[in-house]
Amino acid sequence: NGVLRRASGVPTQLILTANPGGAGQHWLRERYFLAPFPKRPQVHNRLLPNGAIHRYAVIPSRITDNRILLDNDPGYINNLYMVGSSELVRGWLEGDWTAIPGACFDCWRPERHVIDPFHVPDHWLRFRSMDWGSASPSSIGWWAVVSDQHRTDCGRTLPRGFMLRYREWYTCPKGEYSKGLKLTAEEIADGIKEREIDERVDYGVLDPAAFSQDGGPSHAERMFTRKVSFRRADNSRVSKHGHMGGWDMMRNRMKGDHEGNAMIGCFSTCVASITTIPTLQHDQDKPEDLDTNSIDHAADDWRYACMSRPWTRPAPKPPEDKLPVNPMTMADLESFYERK
Repeated sequence: NGVLRRASGVPTQLILTANPGGAGQHWLRERYFLAPFPKRPQVHNRLLPNGAIHRYAVIPSRITDNRILLDNDPGYINNLYMVGSSELVRGWLEGDWTAIPGACFDCWRPERHVIDPFHVPDHWLRFRSMDWGSASPSSIGWWAVVSDQHRTDCGRTLPRGFMLRYREWYTCPKGEYSKGLKLTAEEIADGIKEREIDERVDYGVLDPAAFSQDGGPSHAERMFTRKVSFRRADNSRVSKHGHMGGWDMMRNRMKGDHEGNAMIGCFSTCVASITTIPTLQHDQDKPEDLDTNSIDHAADDWRYACMSRPWTRPAPKPPEDKLPVNPMTMADLESFYERK
């Protein structure tokens, strides 16, 4: 942008074209909000340090939009499958900017795990999960568990027991997912209360580290003084001694039930989860675990939710139609038997 200069009224314009893959994938994805990949053109406004507004457009395109290419080379898509890894090919064909080779959650698919928002029924079980952070971000998620098979306004069918992340609060500057806002426990609690006005939350699970004490009240205690309560989350990361670890539980829900239905997902408004979870890598020394140096705050939050043993609340029974009771007289009974 710095070399774009105009003289004598000549207009200037910068046009970038890109595909997923390569060293700049993360930068492009976050700068231009490509996860989830937009369904239609979008216009964004970026506030510059001097107060000016930089306005730019993002125009999504997929290979299927290029009819001239496909008509002239019908085998082009087949050739792509022989070029790179399955994740790279998925990025090229589906516009999935979260597809990363070697990703821990390579089963993540936006079309399965990202859902357009809809009204969440009041009777579904609701709870919250939280990964604590101050200099690093805190990640708080609100969840609902589907009581019975539910069809959304957009035609998506969610199976019974599906865990839906319908809201999240990720405490970071916009787009800087590794940097926290340095909020206090009291400020976090007040923010949670503001987001739960007139809402029933059945329970909350919190990063066990937030319960530790070092000469003073813990973060959990300080939030409790603001009437925001949590219990300790199950912090098991990997499987051992026959116990299923949190990452396995999360991955199993992503893969889904025996009918192929995903059993966990989030609204498209949960941008931090959609951006960070698909890019997480395995730990090179512990292949069953995540790289703890990665931006795993939202993933930890999801893991705590999966390990909280959420149950499925039964749907309320519809009211029974009660017919008016008309007492029968002897004359009515005699007339009844005569007709018989």
